Amino acid sequence: MHNYVLEAIPTPEESREIARKAVHILKGFITDDDLLHDIDLVLTEGCSNVARHAYSTHAPCNRLELKITIIPDKSVSFEISDWGKGLCSELIDFSMPSPEAVGGRGMFIMSKLMDSFEITQINGKNTIKLTRNIKEEQWLRKE
Repeated sequence: MHNYVLEAIPTPEESREIARKAVHILKGFITDDDLLHDIDLVLTEGCSNVARHAYSTHAPCNRLELKITIIPDKSVSFEISDWGKGLCSELIDFSMPSPEAVGGRGMFIMSKLMDSFEITQINGKNTIKLTRNIKEEQWLRKE
């Protein structure tokens, strides 16, 4: 098992950068470019949601944390966390919004591209937990 923790101040630029860094790490383990693209999309969406919605004001003390767990021959998991206002998981609509909607596609996209999707709120820490099972032929290395 391989574990990584990336942190950033949640701005739009930094949220995109943290997703790029995560994909760069994954390139050392996964060969499938389409899969890496899907993961990049999911992480960019999840991290940018923190930048847009978690904190009422932008401040240097705000945090975005991305934990990556790679279990070779099995899966990759991500935990995108913040200590902002959080969101009520019962109110999240995971269906595709109408074509006229300006936003609201992120949770739908993340839930469809990952094998598991869970939202937790523990002691002021808000986390979206995402897991993607990886097929044997998609692994670059298996150690």
